[in-house]
Amino acid sequence: MVPAKSYWSDVGRRFLKNRIALLGALILGIIVFMCAAAPLFTQYDPVKDMVLGDMLLPPGTPGHILGTDDYGRDIFSRLLYGGRTSVLTGLSVAIVSAAVGVTLGCISGYFGGIIDNLIMRFTDIMMSFPFLIIAIAIMAALGSSQKNIVIALAIVSWPRFARLTRGQVLSIKTQEYVESANTAGYSDMRIMFNHILPNCMGPIIVQLTLAVGSAILSAASLNFLGLGVDASLPDWGVMLNQGRNYLQTASYLTTIPGIAISLTVLAVNWIGDGLRDAFDPRLRV
Repeated sequence: MVPAKSYWSDVGRRFLKNRIALLGALILGIIVFMCAAAPLFTQYDPVKDMVLGDMLLPPGTPGHILGTDDYGRDIFSRLLYGGRTSVLTGLSVAIVSAAVGVTLGCISGYFGGIIDNLIMRFTDIMMSFPFLIIAIAIMAALGSSQKNIVIALAIVSWPRFARLTRGQVLSIKTQEYVESANTAGYSDMRIMFNHILPNCMGPIIVQLTLAVGSAILSAASLNFLGLGVDASLPDWGVMLNQGRNYLQTASYLTTIPGIAISLTVLAVNWIGDGLRDAFDPRLRV
């Protein structure tokens, strides 16, 4: 007798067959490892090591593989340490917004009625405003810091998770095993989080993955506008902002962090596409 494969092992098997998704995972893994282990790859401090005599050295200069900025700081060092801020911000925003959105979406879809109407109408209002405009307004009210970037982007990101989760819950709560749990007298919280939510995790995981890339881009945009972390700290968005004054004379100041952002977001999106295909029941073989 051939043992039946579990749902998650089947998802993993189909994900591993997707070469583009694996390439994205490899690229993202390399980026995360290099940023996390930055002291192993560079000897320069991204903030303190300023040499005014070494300002705007081009890439390929001995000792500075990616050149230096307008303060004589090593670009490679700032790129690695800046990746910590950018990737961590993206992950934090995705996790916080997913926690809020999934909880509200689960409550909305399960209870229905006036609770569903109130939550969904508020969700519609949040989604009717331009994403970045709301984030800028929140940042203006809270002040500039990495923590406030996470708060601002999470506030404008949770509605997507709420609508997705609500739709999944509405389709699952009519299943026989949910009705059996109701008949057995299980509490609403137990039914929601033990019986319904685990069966919604496929689309939620895909959305969570894609939300990381979107959050990295949004955080870089806020930092580029000067609404994020302190300008002296290493961050990809800050590097873009500082390099915009040298587009004609030292374009690498913006090109290098721009490539880093694009490559990271591309890798995350490839992973998200691979997960979407892996969870798609129409593609199971």
